[in-house]
Amino acid sequence: MRTSLVALSLLLAAVVLPAQAVKASWVKSGAPAAPASLPSRLIAAALSYLGVPYVHAGVTRDGMDCSGLVYRVFFDTVGESLSRGVEGLFRAAEPAAYPLHLGDLVFFDTSEKAPPSEPTHVGIYIGGGKIVHAASEGSRTGVIVSSLSDPYYHDRLIGARRVLPWRDPVLAVTLTDATTSSVEIEPFASGENVTVQVYNHMTGGGPVSFSLQRDGREVLSRWIVPGGQKPAEVSFTADRGTWSVHVSRIFKGRTLVDVGFSVVE
Repeated sequence: MRTSLVALSLLLAAVVLPAQAVKASWVKSGAPAAPASLPSRLIAAALSYLGVPYVHAGVTRDGMDCSGLVYRVFFDTVGESLSRGVEGLFRAAEPAAYPLHLGDLVFFDTSEKAPPSEPTHVGIYIGGGKIVHAASEGSRTGVIVSSLSDPYYHDRLIGARRVLPWRDPVLAVTLTDATTSSVEIEPFASGENVTVQVYNHMTGGGPVSFSLQRDGREVLSRWIVPGGQKPAEVSFTADRGTWSVHVSRIFKGRTLVDVGFSVVE
């Protein structure tokens, strides 16, 4: 009798429980994390060195100087070997237009000359008006975060240089017969003029409805007529925030494509 009850219980479990439920305890939960953008990786790499002591000409976690920090962070993140000297870094790259972007190199003249003119110190801009750098003097030394509004650095600021390979300010969107949705990994930089190019690879043509939203609010809406070879183009000035492009049929309202992207410093 006991054997029959056990068999009946197993039979009911097999009937009531779907196969997926039996395997659930063996399946890892959670979707894989999306890869971080290049600016995010660079800033994370720079901040990982916080607390490393200042050592002249150092480029390791045992100690580093200001240009050594820049060299190590860009080599590890971008694979680019930058100059090991402050002046070489300053001369090698083009001046950065304001507003500053994540990853910009910010230069200072820490000598007592007035006005400041020769680059003797460098930091990496991490957003929010702050830099991470390896300080050799002052109340805090080693790799630290400082504010550009700090009188010491504000009065000694020379300028900034841009070496991070930001993406081109163009977002290409292709319409097909199937609805598509995607999120761009690499962000655009704030203050740039971004152009959205919409191509038509559907079986039919004609106008479609284009909507541009920032932080959930529509900032631009119009009808466009995209072509297969020549796209319809919409340009806008990129301010910081979470953006999305929504294209749909005009009369039926069916969504054709949704593309999300971000704009950061």
